[in-house]
Amino acid sequence: MKKYRGIVFFDLDNTLLNEQHGVDDDVLAAIETLKHNQVLPVIATGRSAGVAAGVLQTTHINSIVALNGQYVALNGQQVYSKSVPMPLLKRFMAYSDDHDIALSLYDAYDEWATGVNSAMKEGYSFLNMSVPTVDRQRYETSPVYMMLALTKNKADDAVLKAKFPEFDFYRNIEFALDVVLKGVSKQTGISQALKAIGQTDVPTFGFGDGPNDVSLMHAVDHGVAMGNGIPETKAAAEFVSTDFREHGVVNGLKHFDLI
Repeated sequence: MKKYRGIVFFDLDNTLLNEQHGVDDDVLAAIETLKHNQVLPVIATGRSAGVAAGVLQTTHINSIVALNGQYVALNGQQVYSKSVPMPLLKRFMAYSDDHDIALSLYDAYDEWATGVNSAMKEGYSFLNMSVPTVDRQRYETSPVYMMLALTKNKADDAVLKAKFPEFDFYRNIEFALDVVLKGVSKQTGISQALKAIGQTDVPTFGFGDGPNDVSLMHAVDHGVAMGNGIPETKAAAEFVSTDFREHGVVNGLKHFDLI
């Protein structure tokens, strides 16, 4: 494997991506400079590898920590995954059905829904994405690495946490909760990625903004929070950059002399 001078992990929404969920030209140029400087860029996102495929193609990044650490691929090859046990999955689906919480279920590259509610329609519209196909049986044959619980009712957050201590829940947008196995986070996925890369003597950096990026900050040597980040992520970071709409990624990379 190529010898790197550093490794940088990038969150997507409200960090690497702009408000239109695309990648600005200055960010694309910065990524190319990183590669020229023998620094490996890696995506670290709550999204699946399939949903992030367009970003990977645009940025020419081919390594990803996906689904909040549940799935890791380096150079397009899977090196780690952790799926939800079937009994737990069935119990969570049954509870969600009874309480009008639609679920999106994710394998590494695709997603499907248990049903459609108003929060799902609003949430996917906000993300400029199509509502996933409803499939009530696919979970029986496809591994489920992560779920999205579509509900705008903030009271559901505490109830779900109490009823399902086997999961961690992250509300990154008002329409939904990321649902992942307890103790498996971006930090887990990054640890597995670094283990597979096998270069423990190079500095690592992480860029993020949301609640699921606190673990990202703890996973790297140098954490960079966006100016728009939540207080918890900023507190866990070594450096707070500018807002993602104000060249936050580029300014963070410059701060550490990576570009």
